[in-house]
Amino acid sequence: MNETAPVIEIRNLHKSYGQLEVLRGVSIAARRGQVVSLIGSSGSGKSTLLRCCNLLEDSQSGDVLFQGEAVKWAGEGLARHPADRAQVVRFRTNLSMVFQQFNLWSHMTILQNVMEAPVTVLGRDRAEAEAAARRYLDKVGIGDKCDAWPAQLSGGQQQR
Repeated sequence: MNETAPVIEIRNLHKSYGQLEVLRGVSIAARRGQVVSLIGSSGSGKSTLLRCCNLLEDSQSGDVLFQGEAVKWAGEGLARHPADRAQVVRFRTNLSMVFQQFNLWSHMTILQNVMEAPVTVLGRDRAEAEAAARRYLDKVGIGDKCDAWPAQLSGGQQQR
């Protein structure tokens, strides 16, 4: 890992939905420990940019770098997509962002929701994942909500 490189960097990113160009050459960088906020009017591309940063959506051009390593792309324009699935998984396991609305699985308790990614994506032992989930929920002030369902939490509690 390049310690001087930004944790995440976007260079000249372009993203369109049909004829509507949502991201027009966006560039941004965030270093370790830095807090970055995206502020703009509804429909200005904030969520689209975050989804492109997390490789949840593909951009038509531009670069996405994690700790100095550029995403490898295949195809061009609308056919462009990440070429290396293992690279995408590696990047996503080391990156987290807070979205305006975080959709929890409604059929799972809060504890189960927090445990899901470590167990399914990282292959962690369920007991280990549960202990970590309880610590994290305590850390953000909702340790008493482990057995609650998403509909029983406020929007702010769901984001945590």
